[in-house]
Amino acid sequence: MQKIAGTNAVITGGGDGIGRALTLELAKAGANVAVTDIRTDAAEAVAAEAAALGVKSIGLSCDVTDEASIEEMAAQAAAELGPMQIVWANAGLGIGQGFTTARRENLRWMYQVNVDGIIDTVRAFSDSLKEQSGFRAIGVTASMASLTHPDAGTPSYSASKYAVMGIAEGLRTELAPEGINVTVLCPGLVNTRIWDGARARPEKFGGPRHASEEAGAHWREAGMSVDQVGQWGVDALRDGQFFAVMPNNEDSRDAVAARQAEILAGIRYPVR
Repeated sequence: MQKIAGTNAVITGGGDGIGRALTLELAKAGANVAVTDIRTDAAEAVAAEAAALGVKSIGLSCDVTDEASIEEMAAQAAAELGPMQIVWANAGLGIGQGFTTARRENLRWMYQVNVDGIIDTVRAFSDSLKEQSGFRAIGVTASMASLTHPDAGTPSYSASKYAVMGIAEGLRTELAPEGINVTVLCPGLVNTRIWDGARARPEKFGGPRHASEEAGAHWREAGMSVDQVGQWGVDALRDGQFFAVMPNNEDSRDAVAARQAEILAGIRYPVR
């Protein structure tokens, strides 16, 4: 178990949902936090909540689809708080469409956030992390969709989260010799506003679009507590645990076993 108190942490997509919950859990544990979001006002609001817990905090604008924006954010976070010991690449979104039915702009937007955004966020802080000693950790927010067969309505989202899992596992292998831990958070359905993610869509991908409140009914009714997800994620990071898997029900848990069983059933060995 590592001591988080006194460390500096940066969280992307921290303006609401899981990112906000992770931010506040890290702040409760004593970490100073740089809260980043494409919506500056949301990042600043969560930073104010963190400051009320007695830590240093800043809210910064960051578009994770823009490498230059990430690099600028990283420089500003270091200038105001110092080097980061914890980097949580959390920003992500989902679209409820398939590869053959989604607008190309929507697919490009989701993959640039969910895949390129993870890679570019870690790269922006990796040199600094490697130069330090002591406790350093990277958190990556994936999904139960990283571990199960895709749902019929969300195959393109699931594939992006498969990629996130691969990135997290690759980072674990790559950074272990540097003494940097990696944790991948895989929650099931969570009561967040992921269903309204297009409200912050950049103009280059089609601009903002708001979904009706009715669209979020399933998440509100069946989703897990976002605060509980944030707590478990930070606990796993503190404990140096790689997998933090949090199914929202037994069916979600069993879906992991079903996929694993199908993979094992497909194994054939060469004839010698």
